[in-house]
Amino acid sequence: MKVTNRALVVLLVLALLSIITSMILILERLGAPGFLSGLATFDTGVVNVTISATTDINLIEPANVDFGTGSLVSGGGNTSLNTSDAAWGGGNNPTTFDDPGPFTVRNDGNTEVNISINSSNTAATFIGGTNPGYYFVPSPTGTGRDGCGGDDSNNITAYNSTLTAFSTTSVQVCDNLTFADTGDEMNISIFIDIPNDASTGLKTDSGFEVHAGAAY
Repeated sequence: MKVTNRALVVLLVLALLSIITSMILILERLGAPGFLSGLATFDTGVVNVTISATTDINLIEPANVDFGTGSLVSGGGNTSLNTSDAAWGGGNNPTTFDDPGPFTVRNDGNTEVNISINSSNTAATFIGGTNPGYYFVPSPTGTGRDGCGGDDSNNITAYNSTLTAFSTTSVQVCDNLTFADTGDEMNISIFIDIPNDASTGLKTDSGFEVHAGAAY
């Protein structure tokens, strides 16, 4: 039986197709690249970033409280001075004494903190004389940035009923000062009672300290 050239060509093409098909099937079983299978391939990636907790508090302007120079009131009683915090009726210091604003504590970190205050000076070592007074009290800033002033967990109002005398022992004034810019500040108002027998001259307390710890 004579086989034509055309038949031979057809048989050759069929053989080649069979071989190619077999190779593709084998490569797919072995994990063929996408250009052979015709399927798109993909993989997944992971992006990580770790943000560390930072504790950072600052006394913003004013960074110091300066009552200036003035004369003691007559009559034998103490001359009382306080920072001009509206929450305490400040701004009415006697004679020529100035009316400075309170300290403002700001949480510049990224974690909530508790705030404590102490000083290396007491009223006796700072002011001197008979029965001097040196006190502080926390209060809201009144600017919409109050970070520690309202409910049972963030409570500075507990100290607002009684002035607290400075001592070397830290006294906590805020359980939880927040760090968001809308509420990261609180005030520390200062009160001084100067007896008539206090010595004259500049009185400076350079031991005033504000501490931050883990929030409760």
